[in-house]
Amino acid sequence: MTNHTILEPLPEDQWFIESQELRSFVATVREISASTVNDRTQTLARLEPYFQELLAQQEWLPEKFAQINPESKMGGGIGQWLLYRAKDRSLSVFSLVIPPGSTTPVHDHLAWGLIGLYKGNQQETVYRRVDNGDAEGHAQLQVTEVRRLSPPQASLQPGDIYRLLPPDGDIHAVKTTSQSASVSIHVMGNDTGCILRHQFIPESHSVKSFRSGYSNAPCKEEEEKEHAQVR
Repeated sequence: MTNHTILEPLPEDQWFIESQELRSFVATVREISASTVNDRTQTLARLEPYFQELLAQQEWLPEKFAQINPESKMGGGIGQWLLYRAKDRSLSVFSLVIPPGSTTPVHDHLAWGLIGLYKGNQQETVYRRVDNGDAEGHAQLQVTEVRRLSPPQASLQPGDIYRLLPPDGDIHAVKTTSQSASVSIHVMGNDTGCILRHQFIPESHSVKSFRSGYSNAPCKEEEEKEHAQVR
């Protein structure tokens, strides 16, 4: 099963919060990503210090965008809040809010990106796919890493960053290990909430397509699909 979603361009860039810190960071992302288009490893390496600076500033993210969402398409009350997306859909920034004790489905992202922990604690389980993908609905996964820091820290702490560079590190599940919801910031080289990607069920060796959507912004593609079904 291979998903390659082509998204229609938007009329303009979309900003969902007013933050000079975020605007400055996005400008840096666009500059670096454009100059390293042939080497995404370099893109991530050069972006990471700027991302670390953004994560260290605790005033720019409005409280609304750090809330859980009982109606989330991710399930489990997980909030996926869009902060910015480029009009050509090649870049998005969003917050992911996972309630205490909850775990995301095992999923992929299908793009380069950085994920940084903003609040709370998390544990990330990273997988790699070991089958060839020829059997529809079937996927064999292998755990490659459970990301923890050395004792006494037993999980990812605020400020920690991990990289996505498919296929490396692209399939994972994330669990909140703190007593309060965890908030992570995602910087992704696609419109992650609106593309069709993969949700894996390791216990049954199965995989299905899904569109996670956003808690605060529509996906035109999903709206068109629902309209077609009504008709």
